Amino acid sequence: MAERSAVDTIRGYFYQFDLTILSILNLTSLDESVEIECTEDIDIRTASEVTATQCKYYAKTEYNHSVIKDAIKHMLSHFKETLAGTKPKIFYSIYGHYASGQEKLDEEIDIDFLKTHFLTYTKEKVTYHHHQDLQLTDADLEEFLKRLTINIRAVEFDTQFREVIDILQTIFNAKPFSAEYFYYNNSLAVIRELSTEAAQKNRSMQQLCCYALNQPGRSRLR
Repeated sequence: MAERSAVDTIRGYFYQFDLTILSILNLTSLDESVEIECTEDIDIRTASEVTATQCKYYAKTEYNHSVIKDAIKHMLSHFKETLAGTKPKIFYSIYGHYASGQEKLDEEIDIDFLKTHFLTYTKEKVTYHHHQDLQLTDADLEEFLKRLTINIRAVEFDTQFREVIDILQTIFNAKPFSAEYFYYNNSLAVIRELSTEAAQKNRSMQQLCCYALNQPGRSRLR
């Protein structure tokens, strides 16, 4: 059981790394950037907005609201700080793949649904309401929902990986072997390196192509 769990965890990390590579390759301007492990797993910064994305990969797990509850509570806490003016306003995204259960989130998320399924929880037999603890009004929650996107029907591991390879082939006019064993592996090494940087300012990338084109011993463009 422990071995299978470890494998699933590793696949989850690589799923996030591949989504990070895709996000960078899909940037449309050198002024845009992707930041790793900052507000969320991946923060995408464009000229007009920032979207903080929480990435989850549970290929063997049925979706339940509890799986993303903590992520939404954390995002709402950050949103509260933006209302206070201590942090800039951003958008929030949850991107995940699950074995089944996606139909549980087919209905539109309104304020009541948000409160009931994502913001109410029990700890030591005491019921808490996260929005009340944050002193947020229904109008505040309505604004939060406008800034929140949830996709629990994300593609599975191998499909996303093939998408990365296909885009690398297109960008660099490369054969499949070169796209995977040079450009992808080089890109993955950079993602791994930057994701472990202690300083947040060192976990931002503007153009993965510049990294991937370099030989080992890359110089980094920030």
